[in-house]
Amino acid sequence: MRGLALMAFTGIGFYLGITYGDRLSGVALGYGFAVTAAMGVVSRWGAGRSLDSGLHWRHLLAASGLLTAASMMQLRNVSDWSALLPGMALQGLGLGLFWPAAEIAVAQTHGSVPLGKAFTLARFCEAVGSAFGVLGTAAFTAVGRPTWAFFMAAALLLAFAVAALLIPDIVDRQVAFGGQRSPRQHQGSYGALAKVPGLPTVLLISVVATAVIILQQSALPLDLVRGSLRRPALEPVMGNLVVAVQLVLLVVMQLPVGRLVSRWPTGAGLRWSLLAFAGGQALMTLSCLPMVPGLALVVGAQVLTALGTAAFLPIASIAFLERTPAALQGRAMATYSECWGISSVVAPPLAGWLLEKQGHGVGLWLLLTTLCFAASRLNPDQPVPVTES
Repeated sequence: MRGLALMAFTGIGFYLGITYGDRLSGVALGYGFAVTAAMGVVSRWGAGRSLDSGLHWRHLLAASGLLTAASMMQLRNVSDWSALLPGMALQGLGLGLFWPAAEIAVAQTHGSVPLGKAFTLARFCEAVGSAFGVLGTAAFTAVGRPTWAFFMAAALLLAFAVAALLIPDIVDRQVAFGGQRSPRQHQGSYGALAKVPGLPTVLLISVVATAVIILQQSALPLDLVRGSLRRPALEPVMGNLVVAVQLVLLVVMQLPVGRLVSRWPTGAGLRWSLLAFAGGQALMTLSCLPMVPGLALVVGAQVLTALGTAAFLPIASIAFLERTPAALQGRAMATYSECWGISSVVAPPLAGWLLEKQGHGVGLWLLLTTLCFAASRLNPDQPVPVTES
């Protein structure tokens, strides 16, 4: 089901700019994505509270499918800002409901499969679904029918919503880590998460890691096609191929790397994923210097960044869950999802400003290298002790 949803989410997200780049300004599209992020903040907050209050995750997934399907139909033929706004708002609401519910679904239904392996499999399905989504929308664009991708995405999301509703209710839901099996009458608030040992550190690490991942989709392509200091600019086709290397590697690496990291303590997994990110960004910095094989270093950076992403994605969810009492786990997963929202809003504009001001990417990649090394030195506390229900 995650792969089905990601086929629609990633395919359309990747091609919005291509489909409407000739009709809408970059500012209008940028504001549209900002609206999506803002609505996502609101719906994630509500999703976390609803999950902790006992609402079944399948109802949130079904609502997410319906909202995002409606957004695809709205976005299929946009000509101005007034038509773009409601579509992007619906998409933000749907995405905000999806991620906390999807993460809790894995935690409560993994059965005899270890939770680490369950999250690794979930991330693998997401990577495969994203790859098929991008390939599908590329195929529609190649035959001159890019808007057909929106109809296909809407159909996939409607199927996703129906499948979510048909999932039988699980009477005895599993609890990922310590805590009661049923929500307390007074679940606390989002502020209570700040008092959970180790959780603020995991949150900070996650903001840094998600910023690095998101900038691979925005700042990296721009840096490649413009060139950076002594590294010559690449043709758009070659730049897209270099970026695609990371997506392909993520699909290949996700299962073996995720299974390996799931055997480690979550603190160690987070630390090694940050070190891989730091190595990748350091290679990007070196690729800008004279007398170096720039393109080879860029490709090497994609390998290390894919390795870090494959390690981070499953271990981050487990790190949030194992440190959080059961009555706050819905809010915890909503907060983890907010890390992606914060990074999506803050990181791309800051990276764009640095690239424009300096005229090259040395400052950006060096900053990311420093942040990743600094975050890798953080040491999350031990998880809360398991209590019997």
